[in-house]
Formats: sequence, structure tokens, C-alpha cells
Amino acid sequence: MIPSVYSAQKLLQSLDHAPVVHFTLARRGGTFEATIPGNDSVEMDILLEQLERAETRFNLTRREVRGNKLVRKVKSRALGGKDDDELMGQMASNGTWFGRLAIGEPPQSIDLDLNMLTSDFYLRHTTSHEGTRYDDLFSKSFVKSNKHPYRSCTLPTDVFHLPTVDRSVPLPFAYCRPLKGSKETLDPSGSMLGLAPSKHLRQIDTPFLLHQLLKEGIVQRPIFSLMLVTGREGVLSIGGTGSQAAEMVSKQTAEQLDRAGAQEKINAFTDEHGKTLEGGTNSLDKANIPAEKITLQKREVGAEGVKARRGDWKEEWTWSKVQGAEGWWQTLMQGVWVGGSRVLQNQAVVIDINTPFILAPPLAAKTFYAAVAGSRPLDPPYSNFYVFPCMNPPTIDFEFQGTRFPAMRGGRGMEYASAIIPGGKFSLGRLKHGSGYCVGAIVETKMGLREEREGMVASGSGKQGVGSAAAGAGSLAGNGMRDVWVIGERFFRGVSGVFDVQEKRIGFRAY
Repeated sequence: MIPSVYSAQKLLQSLDHAPVVHFTLARRGGTFEATIPGNDSVEMDILLEQLERAETRFNLTRREVRGNKLVRKVKSRALGGKDDDELMGQMASNGTWFGRLAIGEPPQSIDLDLNMLTSDFYLRHTTSHEGTRYDDLFSKSFVKSNKHPYRSCTLPTDVFHLPTVDRSVPLPFAYCRPLKGSKETLDPSGSMLGLAPSKHLRQIDTPFLLHQLLKEGIVQRPIFSLMLVTGREGVLSIGGTGSQAAEMVSKQTAEQLDRAGAQEKINAFTDEHGKTLEGGTNSLDKANIPAEKITLQKREVGAEGVKARRGDWKEEWTWSKVQGAEGWWQTLMQGVWVGGSRVLQNQAVVIDINTPFILAPPLAAKTFYAAVAGSRPLDPPYSNFYVFPCMNPPTIDFEFQGTRFPAMRGGRGMEYASAIIPGGKFSLGRLKHGSGYCVGAIVETKMGLREEREGMVASGSGKQGVGSAAAGAGSLAGNGMRDVWVIGERFFRGVSGVFDVQEKRIGFRAY
């Protein structure tokens, strides 16, 4: 049986000196796949749809000068954003990462959707049967408020039951109930946790959840970390990191997968006299085997292993300062390496785990694939995608602060329904059934160029509307993504990230 990250709650709790709130995560809809059921080839229309959906999320903000700095702000409808009374983010959407939040007395469990492009934390109650609903009428600890931090939201207080710290604490929160007759009443219920580090991306006048937990003494560090153990399970840690425990679970998972169908390898351990041990892992307890030869599961679950792996969380990470317009987790990637050679340097990147690809601006994508032997772009309308020889996937590293981190290395693993697909983790699937070419997970995006071009065309023609409004507001009205990568979830299968809200920096660590 493959060990699940959901079974690691107590272990997560024991691996950090300071209190840390750990949420186990899941990807709604399971591991991202765009292959035809029962086949190893991709459905290009699905990939194109996912690309358009990802790009749309980055087009909901614009840049604006505030004081002496450049910041990101939510676009108004006139500039191409959502309706002026509509919050960013979409709840209960397939492909998003979410945890579980328990609130009220008795506790009501609802989905907590993560969003790295907004800063708001709120609960939404609609008339729709979709999603998971919190209802104040069923909570004895609900305290009503007449404050309105947003048009359709109040600011009540209720008890939050926090995992791994075993504490319950009353906290104020935005409770949003769309007005009758509004189209939002048909949207799913649930909750949204914005993880963007800037107050300028807040639409609701409420404090960050992290700041509330710091104020209440629940956590002591102004940080959170993300680690995706598989393509469908992960850990969000608030106030610290869960990298050590999640790393252990990940290695145990890989070990179990390696053992699947090969039980004879487990029985192949020998003692110092060369005698074969029979009876599988149970025999290991009876044998005189050196500690370094004991399996990972035996070696690291014990208390001694826990103590040995504790360390200074600051020293375990490679840190990179946040750059660019204040708002998102944007930093500088110093290099992109292919086959041991640096092919790109000093690339601006935005971190977003809800993007299923690695998005690269046009020139960067062309330069990258020029270094991948046998690769080529597809014909329109799929020209954003490139293919490469399935039997010769590239070896890729992303460099931050002088440290190279492996990207999309190794096989696809048993977590995928289509594990037989060649090309490793860099492959989205075969181009066609029987083809020797696979579609690469680094995808070209033209969203920054497209928005600028539409603005200039509208301005030149004198037409009124979204384009002319954006042009009239100046070039800063664009999303600013012209030369920026999006580092999506695929990079975080093997690399964990910690986000320091106070120091405005991102830490990376390979596992």
C-alpha cells in the first residue's frame, strides 16, 4: 500500500521546534493528465483549453505606481477585469490545490482553495449545491458583525480548529453571501486562501490569515511553505515548513512504488555474514543489520531519526529575493540549464502551483527548445506547444542564487493513470498514438505580448472599450507578463518552496 501524506499529520507536528499549522493538500480532479483514456497520446484541445485558462488568471491584474514603487492592483471591468463587485479566484474548480478547513461548533468541514495570485481570505455561501458550504445557522460559536469589508461580505467571528497544533481559536473572517439575483449565487460555496504577499491585491478589507495567527500566538514565524509530494497530494505549512516530513513520505512513496511487483528485492537483504534474510521487512527487526542499511521507513520514523533531521529552517534553503511589481511571488531565475549547459540566464519568474505547465515567454521558449535535440513547435492552433523525441527527454535544471535545482526529472511513476507514457515527467504525452514525439511541459505563452498588442490596436483605431481603456491608462495597465515565466506545479515535484512574507523572499530546497 502506498503511504499517503494524509497519514503524516502527527509526524509533521513533531518535526519542528516552533508551532506550525500543517494542511494536507489535494489537487481537485487528481493528477493533471491530458491523455486520451486508455491511450498514451494527448488531446491537444484539452491542453490548449488549460493554457487559455491559466493565462486568463494572470490577466486580472494591472500595474500601478503607488508612491515610489510599482504595485499590482486588481483590474476593473473597464480594463478587462471581472465585474467590479466580483472577487478574484474561482472556488471548487478542477485543477486547483485545496486543503480542508474546520470551523464552528460543532465543526463544519469545508474546502480551502489556494490562490497565489490574490491576497484575500474569505468564505462564500451560495445557493448552489456545488462545493462545500459553511452555514452560520448551524454554528453555536458564530458571532455576528455589522461590519462590511466588501459589498456582499460581513466580518463575523467563529472558532477555527487548526490541524497539527491541536488548538481552536476564534478569528474574524470575511463571510460572503452574494445578493439574490446575482449570477454569483450559482457559483460553488467554499473558502479561498490568498497567498500573494501584498496588501495591494486585497479586495476585502481584512488582515491576512497568517498575520492573524501570528497575532494570536498560534505560529511564531511569518512564513509558509508548499510541497507537492505527488501530482495529487501535498502539504501547506503556515508558520514553518513541512519539508522534512513530507520528504520522508515522498521517499517512502517512491520506495513502495519501486517495490510494487518486485517483492523479491525486499527479501534480498543479507547480514554481515552473507546470509539471506527471509520473510520480508518483518525479518529486518530480528536481524543484526547496520543502521545505514535499514530501509527509509525503518530509519526515519523513529524519534532518533526525527531529532537527527531537525535543523535551522533558514539554513536549509536557497533564498531568492522577491522582485518586480509588488504583488505576486516573483523573483529572478539566474539560469536555465539543458544537458549540463546554461541556455538562458536572468529570467523573471512568477510562482503559481495552480498552473499545470511551466510557461515561458516566446523568445525564451524558442531558445530553450533550440537546445533540446530533435524538438520542434507544432503548427497553429497549437503553436504554443513543442514536441521532442520521447526516447530522449532533456535533463533540465533551474538555477536560483547559484544553486541548480532539477526540474521534471525521472519517470512519471505510478501516480499517473497513464504511467506507460514515455518521455518522463517532462512529457505531457505522445503527440499521436504510435508517434515517437512527446509534447513538452514547457509551454510558450504570449499573454503579455497579446495584451500590449490589443491595447495598441484599440488606441490606434480610436475604438472605445476594454482595449482603448487599457491603452488610455498607459502601458502599466497591462499584466506585465511580457518577459516573465510562470513556474507551475511541475517544478514542485521534487523541489519545495518556502515564502517569507516579512523579508519578501522565496526559499527553494530539493528533496
